[in-house]
Amino acid sequence: MMKKILIVEDDSLISTIFEMFLKELGYDLIGIVEDGKQAIRLCEKVKPDIILMDVHLDGGLDGIQTTELIKTKFDIPVIFLSSDTEESTIQRVINIHSYGYLVKPIDKKELGISIELAFYKHQFDLDQKMREKRFRNFITDSPEAIIVINENGLIEYLNCLGLKLFKTAYIEDLMGLPLLSFVADEYAAVFKEGLENSIAMGSGISYTHLKLKTIHGQLFDVGLTGAQIEFNGKKNLQLIVRDITQEFAYRQLLAEKANIINNFVDGVLTFDLDGRVKSANRACERIFDITESKALGMQYENLFVTDKETSFSNDILFPVRENEKYDTKFRLKLKGKMQEVKMRSSLLRNEKGEETGVVCYIRDHICH
Repeated sequence: MMKKILIVEDDSLISTIFEMFLKELGYDLIGIVEDGKQAIRLCEKVKPDIILMDVHLDGGLDGIQTTELIKTKFDIPVIFLSSDTEESTIQRVINIHSYGYLVKPIDKKELGISIELAFYKHQFDLDQKMREKRFRNFITDSPEAIIVINENGLIEYLNCLGLKLFKTAYIEDLMGLPLLSFVADEYAAVFKEGLENSIAMGSGISYTHLKLKTIHGQLFDVGLTGAQIEFNGKKNLQLIVRDITQEFAYRQLLAEKANIINNFVDGVLTFDLDGRVKSANRACERIFDITESKALGMQYENLFVTDKETSFSNDILFPVRENEKYDTKFRLKLKGKMQEVKMRSSLLRNEKGEETGVVCYIRDHICH
């Protein structure tokens, strides 16, 4: 399909030469206009693929001002034509990101090459904008909080969930600020090292636990991972961030409970409903002379060795189901000899009230 070209030139002789060049090069000339306002009106009716624009035009708009308006309204690539090589003019052209600048007099072959380069560069830019639009839509609709930072560690973008993490509805509160300034002091060195390694190696950031600060200075726990992406035409780091404040506090609570249980003088054993060991504290290692790692998964009958037939169901599960709590005594073979132990058992239930196992508190002669 022939590329449609618009000429904006107030010199009729030069326009005639360009018209001849374009015909010989196989392009479709859709019009020749002499000023910026005419160019804008024609672009509204027939959108050209490329505009050849004289820098200095008569009328209220020069070529550069006209190009700014066309770029904003129609996003059409413009190649400037001029005999002006003044630095101030060139700088104005650079500032609006034109697709070429040809100095008069212009060679036909050079013109053709410039048109092709401008067209394909513009197509690439459009594809890039579409990819970034899809990426922004993906970020906005993501069920995770996402923060994009540049190679200097400055915040480039956050989605709505990212803003919510920092307790603000305004992206302006965070844009352009170093993410490191929102990292709690005790985690700053770790995050800085991970960020520097990611930038140096061109790699992502593996799962990391941090404490961040809201814009009001409140601390919260997050788990984050990072991946290198291209954003706004540059390499950036996309961070997927999850608020784990409650989860982290719960893990700490579980660790504290586990520490307390491990320091009980009594042995604490948990079994699943089939009588296999799920956990054992340190006292169980002393009582049964077996490490927790070896005890895990062991059947009740193999751990509770006695001088009579044993069964998890008969000895523990059925009595506990009848009474919720069940106290009993056993004579077990411990460390090569029979010893009496006392045991209290209770049912374990999940949040739905369903049975998940049994916990047994065991007291031997040392605990008496």
